[in-house]
Amino acid sequence: MKHTLCCIFLLTSSVFLSAQTRQQGTIIRMRMTDCMGPQHGFMAAMSGGGRVEPGALCPEYVLVADKVVYVITGRSSEQLVPLAEITRFRLVKNELVIRVDDAPKESHFHIKAMVLRPEWDRDQMLEDAQAAALSRHMEDATIREQ
Repeated sequence: MKHTLCCIFLLTSSVFLSAQTRQQGTIIRMRMTDCMGPQHGFMAAMSGGGRVEPGALCPEYVLVADKVVYVITGRSSEQLVPLAEITRFRLVKNELVIRVDDAPKESHFHIKAMVLRPEWDRDQMLEDAQAAALSRHMEDATIREQ
């Protein structure tokens, strides 16, 4: 019985520790989008906290890691993260947590989307091919008009 409990403890602690380990990736894109409202709307409304001003803009980032590409959104417009640098992050519950430049506090971001890296790479190649085809089409149309 003690052996079984010990094994269960070791397995659960290793799973917990692996969830807390930091990963790394690169933020490749940033744009300003509408701020997301609170995740728990009813509780936030009852407590009076977590309100988002209408028309407020928050940063949205694309974070490329080894196996997964994350689209994350900040909670406020002040949550800025440097682009094109190696970023260390960890996942906590349903959020992605980043500490920027030895800041005193970590920044919490909502995870808007997650895509496996091979699928994202394939989609990027398709988008690039479509953009190139559209560019060639526009050049051909310009040449015909002249």
